[in-house]
Amino acid sequence: MPTRGDGGLDADVSHHFGRAPTYTVYDTETGSVEVHDNDSDHRGGSGSPPETVADTGADALVCVHVGARASDQFHAMDFPIYCGADGTVREAVQRFQDDDLERELPGEDNCRDDHDHDGHGHNHEHDGGDKQ
Repeated sequence: MPTRGDGGLDADVSHHFGRAPTYTVYDTETGSVEVHDNDSDHRGGSGSPPETVADTGADALVCVHVGARASDQFHAMDFPIYCGADGTVREAVQRFQDDDLERELPGEDNCRDDHDHDGHGHNHEHDGGDKQ
């Protein structure tokens, strides 16, 4: 999950997947939690955010929503996307386990956010509190 701040179970799920400072990985079989820094090109590093998430060993993305480019990249990797996970990671995990999140299948766009990221012409709060 893309997460705000330092990540972890009590962190809020980030509303901006690619710019989230951390990705929190929850293992549904063991209950273990790992937090990975987002060192993708969206945060000044290298590689796309979907590649960064896949490199954590996760096998699904749980998020609030995801942009079209990231969605297409995840689908190209056969990586499932579940959206609608607002609140904390702990709450999102519970909703995932309760099958209460929406899954986006290839060719669908039900998990995509509705503003323009290519030109960054949107104006809402990002995880760092800056407006873009």
